[in-house]
Amino acid sequence: TLGIITMLTLQGNTRIAFLLFFSSHIPITLLVDGQAFFRRSFYPQALQDVVDWYAVTFKDTLMEHPVEPWFSSLVSIEVIFQLPFFFLAVYAILQQSNPPQKRIIRGDGPFKSLCIIYGSSTATTLVPILQFILTNEETNMSEKGILLGFYLPYLIFPLWLVIIAVSNEDVFGRDEASKKEQ
Repeated sequence: TLGIITMLTLQGNTRIAFLLFFSSHIPITLLVDGQAFFRRSFYPQALQDVVDWYAVTFKDTLMEHPVEPWFSSLVSIEVIFQLPFFFLAVYAILQQSNPPQKRIIRGDGPFKSLCIIYGSSTATTLVPILQFILTNEETNMSEKGILLGFYLPYLIFPLWLVIIAVSNEDVFGRDEASKKEQ
């Protein structure tokens, strides 16, 4: 049961998994996904070529240019609202190794609320994306499976974070005794 408990809080391997998820998502948002929102001329040709290669190689028509307006609007949510949360989440997770009195961000209150908002919003934006992937007639089942492999973590981690946040008073799993030390 200890494994299940740590999976329901941002502790242990779960903490590391979320740290890697949010840390990796910062450059992905800025350098890859951002190309579906910002003007392509903003990016060096080498980065444009990487996205073009990815879109063609994996038949991800969502990332082909010109990008569909509905998809660009979903990426705008990622860039404008989710990206700042990624930085905050990385900072919050990293500071949990500090003594309680030196932590600026606690796992209850505003940060917990932001976890719920981020997770719910992100999971919601993935619904039309996954629906498009599954119903796209230009891809076969194998290609759909590969694309789902790329996109599903962006549904699973946010939903997992919502479950953590609604299941705990403190997303970092600190109990009342450790809170009193603060």
